[in-house]
Order: sequence, then structure tokens, then C-alpha cells
Amino acid sequence: MRLNQNKYCKSPIVFIIGLFFMHQFSFAQRDLKLFEIPDSISRIRTWSAAGVSTIGTSTVLGVLSKEWYGDYPTVPFHFFNDNNEWLQMDKLGHGIASFYGGYYGYNVLRWAGVKEDKSVYYGGVYGFAFLLATEIMDGVSPAWGASLGDLSANGLGTGLFMAQQLCFHKQIITPKFSYWPTKYSNYRPSLLGDNHWNRWLKDYNGQVYWLSFSLADMKVDSKFFPKWFSLAFGYSGDGMLGGSYNPSFNEQGEELPFFNRQRELYLSVDLNFQNIKTKSAFLNSILRGISFLKFPAPAIRIANKGLQLIPIHY
Repeated sequence: MRLNQNKYCKSPIVFIIGLFFMHQFSFAQRDLKLFEIPDSISRIRTWSAAGVSTIGTSTVLGVLSKEWYGDYPTVPFHFFNDNNEWLQMDKLGHGIASFYGGYYGYNVLRWAGVKEDKSVYYGGVYGFAFLLATEIMDGVSPAWGASLGDLSANGLGTGLFMAQQLCFHKQIITPKFSYWPTKYSNYRPSLLGDNHWNRWLKDYNGQVYWLSFSLADMKVDSKFFPKWFSLAFGYSGDGMLGGSYNPSFNEQGEELPFFNRQRELYLSVDLNFQNIKTKSAFLNSILRGISFLKFPAPAIRIANKGLQLIPIHY
């Protein structure tokens, strides 16, 4: 999808944050024993989850419609090929958003008493359908267009969640997100962010998307690797001042320095929040909710300049 330089970058991470709060609010509608998964469907929980999800989804879509598309007229549905933009970082964002759409949806449905398999299917469909709605809005906006690359990434994220939950009844491979500020937003703040809040959404240079592998769940020696320990592989891009290329001048006509656009790979360790169990049911719920965040840890970065050890990377 194209980027409007006067709006927030349309980062799918916004969707994950919204789902997190919807997930936590649904789980807050409980008495002392409502942390337990019931044996059958609970009508009170079902109506509670349905109400929160409906209101939350409608609110998020309404805000997105106003903030992202409000300044543009509606045009006939069309596609736009953006697969060469941002070194494909935006596609990874779509994948992780659809994954956690299914993950949060599944957990809320299980809390409501829906059976395992149905929770997986309905939860996965919910995450994909939400992002499909935003893609349709893209498709009828003259500033953007529906993207087959986005749709494919959404499908892969949903498929990763559903396949693992159906086959293993757990998430052995977990997508995660991390961010650290970069210098690039100073050169194009209207596109890459003009404050700390929107830079982590808009500046792909500072984002890293991870796949975190739970070694204990992969049957690696659990005596050596505790259940909460994971090995993480990350991907990022650097030197990007524009989507498919770096412009020579910014919006004010000032000349921009040259930056080499490059891909970066990372190797690090991580915490599997889903496998950390405490005596507090509320805290366990919070840990499940923040599963999309990569834990700060030492990392090795592989880029054009070779290997670099980073003492603490987030």
C-alpha cells in the first residue's frame, strides 16, 4: 500500500496493540474462577467477548477509516503492487498482525468455552478478516490500492498460527516485534515520524521482526534449556528514506545524504512469555498478551559490514 506522508504510517502493529487491549478487557470480565477455561460454552462469557470484540473492532476500523482514508474520495476497487517497498518490512508487519489476530481471537474464544478446533478456525478467520477489511479500504482509496503481497503475508501469518495450534496445540514458533530509534527520521520526519510515538510505527529502519523458537517445545534437552528460553532469528532493513528508493531531496527541497539501503539479519535469545507460569492468573494473562514483544537481549547482527555483536538489542 502507498504511504501518505501527512498521515501515520499504516503499520499493522497498530492492529496488534488494539487486539491486545481488547484481549485484556475481555479477560477482565471475570469473577475469581473465570480464569479457568470452562467445559462448555458460557453464555455470559460469549456475550461479553462478542460485545467487546464488536465494539473494539468497529472502533478501530472507524478510527482507521477517518485517519487513513478520510481525506480521499472513494474510487473503484483496484490493486497496487508495492512488493518492492521498504525491503519487504511492511509485509512482515502484515504477517505478524494476522498471526496475533488469530492468537488473541483463539484465546478469547477458548475463555468463552468454545471447543479447541473451532476456536482455532474462528480465531484465525477473525485475524485475517480484520486485515482484509483494511485491504478493501485500501482498494477503494486513490492514495493506495489493495496489495496481493499484503494479502499473501496476511495468509501466511494466519496459517502459521492455525497450523501450529491444530498440530501441536501450542505455538512453538512465535513471531515477535522490536524497535529502537534511528537517525533516519530526522531527515524525513513527515514520512518516518516526528515524535517518539509515531516513529516506532513509521520508521521501518528501527523495527526488527523476529521468529522466536521455543527450544523446550521443540524437544531440545529441557534440562539445559528451560521452557521459557527461546532462540530468535530477526530481519530488518537499514538506510531507507523512502519506500522503493531514497530520494535526493526532502519535502522542503533540502538535499538528503546518501544512505546505502541494506537488509540485516539477527541472531539472539528470547523469553517465551507463553511458557512462563506464575501464581497470579492475571499476570499470566498479561504475559500471554505481550507475547508479540521481543525481550531485550544480546544479539549478533549480520549486514554488509559483516558480523556485529550488540550487547543489548531491542
